[in-house]
Amino acid sequence: MKKEREKAIIQFLLSRNDWVKADILAKQFSVSSRSIRKYVNEINETSPSVLIMSSNLGYKLSENDYYEMQRKKQKETPEGQTPLERLYYLLKQSITHSEGMDIFDLSEKIYVSTSTIEGDLKKAKSLLEKFNLSFKRDGDLIILNGLEQDKRKLMSHIFYEETKDQFLHLDSIQEAFGYDLKNFKEELVKVFASYNLYVNEYTIGNILLHIVIATERISQHRTISEENIKTLTKTKEYKAASDIAKLIKTKFGVTFEGAELYYLSVLLISKTTILSYDSLNKENLCEYIEKQYIRLVNEIIQKVKDYYLVDIYDEEFLIKFTLHIRNLINRARHNYLSKNPLTKQIKSSYPLIYDLAVFISNEIQKKEHIQINEDEIAYIAFHIGAFLERQKVLEHKITCTVVCPEYYNMHISLIKRLEKSFGLQMEISRVITTADFDLGHIDSDIIITTIQIPYLIGFEVIYLNPFILEEDILKIQNSINQIKKERSHIKLKNHLASLFDPHLFQQNIYLQDEFEMIRFIGEKMVQLGFIEPGGIYDIIEREKMSSTSFNNNVAVPHSMHMDALKSSISIVLNDKPVNWGNNSVQIIALIALNKDERSIFRDIYDSFIKILSEPENVYLLLKSKNYDGFINNLISLMED
Repeated sequence: MKKEREKAIIQFLLSRNDWVKADILAKQFSVSSRSIRKYVNEINETSPSVLIMSSNLGYKLSENDYYEMQRKKQKETPEGQTPLERLYYLLKQSITHSEGMDIFDLSEKIYVSTSTIEGDLKKAKSLLEKFNLSFKRDGDLIILNGLEQDKRKLMSHIFYEETKDQFLHLDSIQEAFGYDLKNFKEELVKVFASYNLYVNEYTIGNILLHIVIATERISQHRTISEENIKTLTKTKEYKAASDIAKLIKTKFGVTFEGAELYYLSVLLISKTTILSYDSLNKENLCEYIEKQYIRLVNEIIQKVKDYYLVDIYDEEFLIKFTLHIRNLINRARHNYLSKNPLTKQIKSSYPLIYDLAVFISNEIQKKEHIQINEDEIAYIAFHIGAFLERQKVLEHKITCTVVCPEYYNMHISLIKRLEKSFGLQMEISRVITTADFDLGHIDSDIIITTIQIPYLIGFEVIYLNPFILEEDILKIQNSINQIKKERSHIKLKNHLASLFDPHLFQQNIYLQDEFEMIRFIGEKMVQLGFIEPGGIYDIIEREKMSSTSFNNNVAVPHSMHMDALKSSISIVLNDKPVNWGNNSVQIIALIALNKDERSIFRDIYDSFIKILSEPENVYLLLKSKNYDGFINNLISLMED
């Protein structure tokens, strides 16, 4: 337990990459400041150098020393030393030795007792079940039961976990399997291009890993059972797979045919897209994509608009998103769901976008009868986020009045420079080219002037040099950012004030898990007339899709349906953490919204969660003695 806590402290400091005060660390890990000092001392004593630095600012991890330690550890740690490494070694051996492994031979090989190995087998059970695999015993022999394709998926999973290389760099695959892949990858990309197929850098590594594992297994005479390959022979992906099979035969001397070719084709269908987006439009999309996927995406776009008041439609988005959803569904049907290296970051940094992605995933799951994991949800969030960022810039323009006396058309060059630098963020609503003008007619957010003007209360006035300099550009950008921030704070403050209620504020509620907590909070909200009884079920269903906990201290459960009788936020503050999925939390903020106030969700969700995402803010809110103290602390955080 102590070692796990020390690892968690190191990882937390690594993620912050800054000085963190002892009391913040203490609150984060639910221990005293004295215990934190003790942990830090023990970490430094067992490290070759001072791994965690300390000062009056708190504690900070020495990143250079940390990564150097990791490199040395990788080289020095023998296989089977840690329980996790031993477990992965055991699984890899069981895949390699299909005839079975002798438990006594294993015991001698990795220097542990047979009872330790028996314990490892029990620990492996839950992981194997995810891949439809299991261990069976035949005397002293341990045999891995299951289909060949599932064993390959387990090999892929172990590779990800052991290398921690979520981007699947070429070097990692080469080092693990001993294949020279640089030239092979170049040839592979050429095959894709010849069939007008495109694969991005997030997934090319996944395809390479699949090919390498399949090649390795086929060379050991471990092949997949026959599939109905005729269903795919007319697709361009099958033709591309046939060419790739020739390439594999030339490079590695291994033949892909029958079911192996079928699964390679399915992989390409699920992970490649059409290269030439320019030739696609909504009229000819059905020539490339089955109509059922186009219909599904159009329905989803309409539902997002109805439920969230967020319009995610334009032609470019429709095309790219339909291609993505088609591939996602094919991946899910064949259990090829993709790893996403940025899932945690997207989930914590862009909560509204991620929540939209959860809603969309749920709709797809219900209609297509498939399961979508968090990594795939994050890929959907990529598409939503990219679209919304473009829209956000256009929707929230700052208005500006330019004051620049006419002199050899100097004002024209100034306006051109401003439009070039800030055209997407700022709209020039008025240009004044005379020294004498009526100040009362100015109603813009910013005044940009090259001459001195009387002080105007309530206006942001920026004085520029006659010839605009880089420092002037920075000055304007800072003003734009500040105005946007102030607008956001005012809107957030007004909305939040209307959503809290003293009757929905509770402290120190300790129950078994997140679902019991949701039921407890929900039942009180039902009694007080904020939600219908069925709303509790909806909130639990959303929680099952993807945990709403983040930052290891906060949970924000909510429904995917905005059907509350009255919009509200119910708060629970706990002095001690409670279990919430794989995390522990001390603040629970259950959000319930009425459909007539859907726009509030967009305005408050991201901002509210950003306040709760900082451990320092959580620490301040947890100090609240009562409802009034909580509201005062929250308002102070919004004003900072």
